[in-house]
Amino acid sequence: MIRMLFHWIYFALRDPARGAIRRIVLAGLMVGGAVWSHACMSGEGNIYGPYFVIGYNYTDRHIADFVVDNFAAGPSEAHRQGGGGGIACCLGISKHAKTLHIKVELELTEEQDAKNLPPDTFETDIPMPSLPNKHDGFIEFHFLPHQRVEAAWVSFPTIPHIPNAH
Repeated sequence: MIRMLFHWIYFALRDPARGAIRRIVLAGLMVGGAVWSHACMSGEGNIYGPYFVIGYNYTDRHIADFVVDNFAAGPSEAHRQGGGGGIACCLGISKHAKTLHIKVELELTEEQDAKNLPPDTFETDIPMPSLPNKHDGFIEFHFLPHQRVEAAWVSFPTIPHIPNAH
């Protein structure tokens, strides 16, 4: 298919009689393809965002990685001032989503590491936070004891009160 397209372009540029029509058609295809590609990549009409993601860890275990609807958001350390997590970019959220699916992988314990065991993981669905700004901002994920996760949209990152932080 690609070879045929290149062959067609080659002869469109060489044949002066039919070249003008082919060049017009080719230009139309290129513009149409660019518009279609942009629409597919940007997700306009179907996606809110992009949002920055932050994980605040209120638990006693480091989070090795957390994933929000297949978006890898990174780690979040326990007992750290500022929440223990970095900022990841750029999460897009379906306009039709009612929940967010969260997967959490905890850092290995010394025993798991010594015995070459897999890490502890858990998954949960949480309600979609209110999104007052549909195109910008931060979504903070608060990892609470007993495998609870809450999310909130903010215009600028907050500073959480993490017990026993240092």
